[in-house]
Amino acid sequence: MRSTLPIWAIPLLLALVGIVILVGNLGLAANLVVAVEGLATCGYLIARGRAPADAPRPVSNLLALFPGHLLLLMAIATLDAPDALAYAWAVVPPATVTYDLMSWRNWLSVRVRTSILAVLYAIIWADVFFLLERLIALTREWDETILIVVFGLVGCVFLGLGLYRHRLAARE
Repeated sequence: MRSTLPIWAIPLLLALVGIVILVGNLGLAANLVVAVEGLATCGYLIARGRAPADAPRPVSNLLALFPGHLLLLMAIATLDAPDALAYAWAVVPPATVTYDLMSWRNWLSVRVRTSILAVLYAIIWADVFFLLERLIALTREWDETILIVVFGLVGCVFLGLGLYRHRLAARE
């Protein structure tokens, strides 16, 4: 089995975490949360890379999207008062790792595992869409109602398709 990310991605992730902490306007508690979650996710990526070749794979490889999630956090950290949004972002790394871990759980029935994966998928992507909408609303002078409607519609379609993929994968 190939690793979820290339080996050079771990130093990149650690550098991104460092940049967020050093350049961002996050408070001490938010910086601590970001550092712990960044290190824990990198540790999990290293451990996951050592998984046996026949290890189960999740329906969606959300771990590979972690660099993008860190870039979203970097943009959030440049806001004037980013701590609340940083705490909302802090849901993403543990949910992503849990999503990947649940794909390994063969002792759970397929139906239960698929339901848990679908809920985690929805939580992760709903959070990302919410953060993107808030970031754009706070940095641009666009009509916030239009942003909410657009992100709501696009997010619902995206989540619906993702949940449908999970349902199809459960049938296989």
